[in-house]
Amino acid sequence: MLLNHLPITFSASSFAGFRLPYQGSDQIKGLRKRLAMTHFVLRVGDDIVLFPYTSGANTEGEAITFDTKEDHSVANALARQALLRSFFNHNRRISGVKPVKIVRDAENLLAGKGADTFAIFPEYSFDVRPLAPQEGGFVNGVLVNFGARLLIKPTLAELIARGFNPVGLYVVGENDVDDPYILPMFNRRLAGRIESIEGNEALLADARQERLALDRAHVEPSRANFDRVGRAILGTAYDAFQRQMMPRLHDVSAAERQLERLNQMVGTFKDLQGELPCCAGLSISLDGHLTEVGQGIGVGQSRKLGTPQCSLRPGGSITVPWPVDPKIDANGPFDADGFERKQSRIAVIFPAEQKGHVERFAAQLRDGVPSNGGNTPMQQGMVRKYRLQSMDFEFIAVDTRGGKAAAYRQAALAAAQRTVDAALVVITDEDRLLLGVQSPYYTAKAVLMSQGVPVQAVRLATILQNNVAYSLNNLALALYAKLGGIPWTLSVQQRLVHEIVVGIGSARIGFDRLSDRERLVGITTVFSGDGNYLLGNATTEASSDDYQTSLLNSLRATLDELKRRFGWRHGDKLRIIFHQSFKRYKETEAQAVASLVAELTDFDVEYAFVQVSGDHDWKLFDQSAPGVTYRQSRKGIAVPERGQIVPLGPRAALVTLTGPQQLKTDLQGCPSPMLVSVHPNSTFNSLDYIAKQVFDLTFMSWKTFMPTTQPVSIAYPNMVVDLLGNLRQIPNFNPDILITKLKESRWFL
Repeated sequence: MLLNHLPITFSASSFAGFRLPYQGSDQIKGLRKRLAMTHFVLRVGDDIVLFPYTSGANTEGEAITFDTKEDHSVANALARQALLRSFFNHNRRISGVKPVKIVRDAENLLAGKGADTFAIFPEYSFDVRPLAPQEGGFVNGVLVNFGARLLIKPTLAELIARGFNPVGLYVVGENDVDDPYILPMFNRRLAGRIESIEGNEALLADARQERLALDRAHVEPSRANFDRVGRAILGTAYDAFQRQMMPRLHDVSAAERQLERLNQMVGTFKDLQGELPCCAGLSISLDGHLTEVGQGIGVGQSRKLGTPQCSLRPGGSITVPWPVDPKIDANGPFDADGFERKQSRIAVIFPAEQKGHVERFAAQLRDGVPSNGGNTPMQQGMVRKYRLQSMDFEFIAVDTRGGKAAAYRQAALAAAQRTVDAALVVITDEDRLLLGVQSPYYTAKAVLMSQGVPVQAVRLATILQNNVAYSLNNLALALYAKLGGIPWTLSVQQRLVHEIVVGIGSARIGFDRLSDRERLVGITTVFSGDGNYLLGNATTEASSDDYQTSLLNSLRATLDELKRRFGWRHGDKLRIIFHQSFKRYKETEAQAVASLVAELTDFDVEYAFVQVSGDHDWKLFDQSAPGVTYRQSRKGIAVPERGQIVPLGPRAALVTLTGPQQLKTDLQGCPSPMLVSVHPNSTFNSLDYIAKQVFDLTFMSWKTFMPTTQPVSIAYPNMVVDLLGNLRQIPNFNPDILITKLKESRWFL
């Protein structure tokens, strides 16, 4: 296998610069503008350091010496600048500086109708990262990525002249920093959201400026905005344009295409050959070969993680290998003996004209689907599979002629009055696209959840499909979990410590992206060490400044509940592993965790604060992977198998959670491995244990019997965030229900 990492060598072990005291952002902006072509200007702590490109250049400040190993972050910044200047000197078209990006803007991958409006350019990205500390040193290198740069070419004025209404969209304008390296069409930054058009100007909200000239503004390039602009400009022709666009995106995003381009680039880019000057007295040279990943357990080596065993009874008396689905058929779920809702009442809310199909579907859910001689799932039905005594349905037909959302709301009120344990809400594919008060699903869900009734959406297309067994199987699993059942847990060895995993998510309230008035809600989900979901919590709405305190209070309440439930005693050993996936606010979460742990003086506590993220620049390729058959094609060529772990150092590792089998289509791009990194202030820092636990938790989603591409500690908070954003738009919805009646329910599955 290969990493997208080109090792580099510095020409010297030390290098010199000139130090000035940092006095503010205006000072450093001014220096960068004035010295752009003669010095590299970098802020280092409370100083600004100037690095002249040539010896003897007149430079103000106090001389200071750096070491390439001890000051590796400074050295790597200089190496990145060396790449930038080399590309600039070779007349490359530069589209970004951190990381350094070069684009082939003469090679629009789109053609025909729409190419005058939209562009997809091939783009290389270069950043300098250490592979890992090894025996006290760093293997510095350049992370190289190949992808696509989207662009909506016409100005806002031109789009409006073609009949497009841009109100509500975010736009980009010229950057106030005139970077001599970047092409003007890529030197743009987010300006704000269009509130209205007045003459030749856009009036902006949530903005850096109140007005922006239409001929100097562009719609923010994104896939969603491609869709909105394209449908308005191209009309019915947009569908054909979109079908043409997907293979073009695949040409730059597929693993085998990226690997092919990267190998080509390494051999042919003259700007990466020889010594590249960083500053006076220091240069870098690139190895010329992507970093190979051999088999083993060390840094930069790979091994396959084992599939976890699952438990189907408390105490592990029935322990089974994965896949767990057929074992539940044979043995029943984990809590078969203790489940309380053996006689379940389920409301079914559905369009009146679909009554016959819905009744048949409900009967199949309860009693099973004939096998017709095949080995299909759900032959027993939910009652027998999950060892229930009965399942009764309350059918509530909806007449949608007077407004669908209102009709579903009335049906949900009727269901709530019938004392049901859960509800199935049947919706169309068109309904799924509706949000907030326009959505029949979210309207019904808000009403029922306010009464503590969990809700499961069922697509009408699912009910009408010919082979319904697999959909019914996953539906029954999620419904059993929403009823409070525990389908299975991970089988773990007896431990000397109480271990819990806390997933932390964050939801922004409102849609502003630039405003200082941002409001946040913190989401926490708690799992025992065997992966069993224990409870969820949500903070009160808070400003950015108050968010840390709000999160700390929520974590404190969660720990108090767990202490009471499990009877933790003075002096017990406690291990808390916190998972979060987002980059923003990560220091806020870490500080809240540290404050919480400092309060737990009654216990012997160790903790790890772990970031589990797919948002990074590392890629892993398997040159020998042939992919798997998909229809008349193949998918996943050069994609490593699921379950590979590659340590990048003592506190970070890559774990592949999407292999060829998990790719949805042959047009899906190269999947990123999950980057699992342990915060340096953690007191429990066993990277291999933590990474294996992340992998094992991908087998614990009770939404599907397939392993998932995220651990439940990340997936569950993200599900809550997505649902909460829509539910909060429903009038009179009270989010406090999440921390009262529903705190132990998997209502979000």
